[in-house]
Amino acid sequence: MKSILIAGLLATTFTLANSANAAPQGPQMRDHAPGMEMIKTLSRLSLSSEQLDEVKKLVTAFKANHERPDAPLEHPDKPNLATLSESEIRSLVETRIQNQQSHQFAIAELRSEIYNLLSESQRNILTELEAEREANRKAAHGRKRNTDRSAMRGQPPRGPRLPFEELQLTDEQLASLETLNATFRETRFQHKVTMDALRDAEQALVRSGNFSESAWDTLYAEYKDDLINAEIENMTHKQATFAVLTDAQQAEIQQKRENVDALRRLFSGN
Repeated sequence: MKSILIAGLLATTFTLANSANAAPQGPQMRDHAPGMEMIKTLSRLSLSSEQLDEVKKLVTAFKANHERPDAPLEHPDKPNLATLSESEIRSLVETRIQNQQSHQFAIAELRSEIYNLLSESQRNILTELEAEREANRKAAHGRKRNTDRSAMRGQPPRGPRLPFEELQLTDEQLASLETLNATFRETRFQHKVTMDALRDAEQALVRSGNFSESAWDTLYAEYKDDLINAEIENMTHKQATFAVLTDAQQAEIQQKRENVDALRRLFSGN
């Protein structure tokens, strides 16, 4: 029962945490939903009634004092954004990251406070669970690479290997997308290495016992340019892939996305 209570209590908060860390999208994320992983992990730590009460107080205060930040644009390659200049994209990214930083600090502060509630044995269990999750992540990544190699040997891949493959792309368009993806692949890998280092530094600070806003600001100042450049290059790459399409294909993609957005609003009640 306790694990169910903890999961329900933390779900909203750490979903917000995942949203707040969504820029840049992709390269820095170790898994698809780190907030959900935190929920599952805490649910396995056998928190005492006193600890649960303290966690409830911390999460309730967090939710009362922090609204969800503006969500990043879901499709950076939409026509209205695809026409932005490099300077306009930089301005957009810098503003977004600046707006998110205070929320990211609040989430890190919450995690630090929750970590400080744990006993030494619970912290040890937490470390073991995280090591287990990291091993599973690497194993899954290895299986994915093997699947990609099979596809390269002539076996059909499980899904589209290029963006917009649901369209009737010409051979020239497919070749252009392959070239763009190949060029961006190394850049994306380097971004991931840098962002993984940032996540390690964040976690070390959160658990150091010396967490503070000034220490957080110092850490993020060190990585700020990397965060900005990663998102700019990600958006620029998506612009380039979108530009490969004809006007008719761009309109088709846009219409599909508008239909999906309309259905999402319908079922969410917004």
